[in-house]
Amino acid sequence: MQIIYLDENVQFNKEKIVSAIGFFDGLHLGHMKLVDEVIHIANKKGYKKALMTFDHHPLYVLGKIDTEYHITSMDDRIHLLEEKGIDYLFIICFTKEVSQTSYKDFIKRYLLNLHIVHVVCGFDFHFGSKNEGDCFKLKDHDPSLLQVSIIDEVLYQEKKVSSTRLREAIEEGNMELTTILLGRHYTIHGEVIEGRKIGRQLGFPTANIDYSSYLLPKRGVYAVYVFINHKKYLGMCNIGYNPTVGILPQKSVEVNIFDFDEDIYGIDISLSFLKMIRGEWHFQTKEELIRQLNKDKKSIKDNF
Repeated sequence: MQIIYLDENVQFNKEKIVSAIGFFDGLHLGHMKLVDEVIHIANKKGYKKALMTFDHHPLYVLGKIDTEYHITSMDDRIHLLEEKGIDYLFIICFTKEVSQTSYKDFIKRYLLNLHIVHVVCGFDFHFGSKNEGDCFKLKDHDPSLLQVSIIDEVLYQEKKVSSTRLREAIEEGNMELTTILLGRHYTIHGEVIEGRKIGRQLGFPTANIDYSSYLLPKRGVYAVYVFINHKKYLGMCNIGYNPTVGILPQKSVEVNIFDFDEDIYGIDISLSFLKMIRGEWHFQTKEELIRQLNKDKKSIKDNF
């Protein structure tokens, strides 16, 4: 897959392209329906397959949200789209100046100039200055230059599958619903960094993960799969502040990897969240904590 960052002056004279367009944080079931439609149209008409997204969330660039937490990092999105066989990933370098682009100029600059002849978008997609553009204005454009496919909402239990709903499920620690909405386990990856090594003193050595800008599940203990150098292990992950052994200044992500004893500092590993086992509790003594950790580990091994 070719990755192309788009500044304000873009030109791309290649084969005809069909592209989905959106922010696609999560690449959840709703997003993947757009991706599948791109693949269907491309195979039918002989077009190249593409996805168009933004390097930063528009609300973050415009100062409407303070922090940008990702469900899927750009690297994650690239990996998932490569697996689907997408040919091009167009990434708009979103700025306040870009946000002021009229919807008509947006169509010309980012679609027609790239030789995109067919766009796939969701029914609620908006673009251009003040969100004046939508799927219907796309359809109103000259159909000899631009065809448009509008994808209806995807529902689960009579509710829309959306990034907002997905974020709420993750923040509630509801990993079962998260898995359903994503169509896969929620996964974060990051480098193993130095920790306080308190887990080792308790008999549960942990790998501390630099989770970067990922959206973290609710504080607590989770059953996880751990992927290290293409090998999968079962593990027990704690997200929180470690209140029993000295409260941390910020959330940590640390994982006790079952049946594993290797030095992995500096290595990038992945955690796939299966189920929340319990919340983060404060124990009166380290002995109480150790007893509970043994119970947690047994529960995870018995169920997964």
